[in-house]
Amino acid sequence: MSQRIEQILEVIEEVDTEFQNTTGYRSVSRMRRRAVASVANRRGIERQTVLDKFIRQCRPEIEVAADFDKLLEDWLVHNSDELKNILLRHKSDRRDVELINNVFYKALEPDILLAQEFGHEPNEESFKEGKLQLRLHLRKERNRSLVIHAKEIWNREQKGRVRCSICSFLFPETYGKVGEGYIEAHHTLPIASLAPDTNVRKDDLVPVCSNCHSMLHRRRPWLTVEQLRTIVSGQGK
Repeated sequence: MSQRIEQILEVIEEVDTEFQNTTGYRSVSRMRRRAVASVANRRGIERQTVLDKFIRQCRPEIEVAADFDKLLEDWLVHNSDELKNILLRHKSDRRDVELINNVFYKALEPDILLAQEFGHEPNEESFKEGKLQLRLHLRKERNRSLVIHAKEIWNREQKGRVRCSICSFLFPETYGKVGEGYIEAHHTLPIASLAPDTNVRKDDLVPVCSNCHSMLHRRRPWLTVEQLRTIVSGQGK
């Protein structure tokens, strides 16, 4: 794997994240400068070292930082493939190709919704690899309906006061009426185990708060409910 490609992609990812989360006027050049500083700081190297990766080592296509910024903006705003193709021409090995394709991959809305339901990022390699079997599985089980049904049962059984199975957080206690009846459903079956003929039941879902749901999916392999419950109970001592 090429270190220069890796650092360029880190800059692109940081700019992409900031660009998507910013409203109003968005200066790609400013975002790129902040991203370069962030990557340099994280790696413990000089900013110029990061800059050199796409100013000097992607010639002749990129001669100055402004060339890179223009290509980056064309991708962010117009979905241009030019920057991606330039980086592919400067790849070192197959791993570079995988990294480049992953960074420039933009999921379609149905895939985003599907990934979110199972606690994945739509650009994650594990999600993309398992996407087909997930679709087949959901088509068979109507899994979104199962999630809705599970939440209805939990709310009925607990009179709208469904606590997180891990930390016992109760949304109405903090948010009042706006939090009544709200809870998230965590799939305990990891994506790798979902074959098209897998039967998912309500018992395969557990009620969790938003924070615990995020923590369950923060690592690969996923933490289990029991593992995270142990972590949370230990923090309270």
